[in-house]
Amino acid sequence: MAEIKSSIEIAMEKADRLGRAAKEEFDAEKWLDHGRRIVARYLRGEIEDLKADFSDIPGNELPTVLKGAAETLLRNIVLPRDKDQWPGIKKALSGFVDLKGSTANQIISRIEELLKNYEQTRDQHYEQLKMQMENQLGGIRQAVSQQYGAAIAAEINVNSLPEFQKEWSRISSEINDHFEQKLILLKAHLEQT
Repeated sequence: MAEIKSSIEIAMEKADRLGRAAKEEFDAEKWLDHGRRIVARYLRGEIEDLKADFSDIPGNELPTVLKGAAETLLRNIVLPRDKDQWPGIKKALSGFVDLKGSTANQIISRIEELLKNYEQTRDQHYEQLKMQMENQLGGIRQAVSQQYGAAIAAEINVNSLPEFQKEWSRISSEINDHFEQKLILLKAHLEQT
């Protein structure tokens, strides 16, 4: 006949199971954070050899640490909105080569190509919009020149016009969405290498 447990015994067993699960989750989070911190130091230039800093980690914890490291590297691979972001992106990409070896090179070259295409596409669309607005602005400049003088008309900057800003915001959002989807797929492949 089966033993009947009191509600206190059942609650104690549950608490014991929860306690073990909570400790395991805490330990996993601690090792994930350790990987993130190592990569943060690497990205700031405080350490050069990323792989060397993983050598003292216990073997059974290494996959968790590497997962935290990969998360941080992936967060630093973004669409470059300006030229100043490239050094950080390149550092994150080289961090993947340090961690995963040459198997990551093929995907990394595809990511770099995507990011360069993104910049070219953004620049092209920006210049096209600017030229289009400049053509429309010609008539406005002429009217302003007649009424207020040529000096004031010459100061009208197409980039500062609300119409330009609104249209550029719409276009750049479409470009970002398109390239972001491709980048997400490539980053997923990179993570799995």
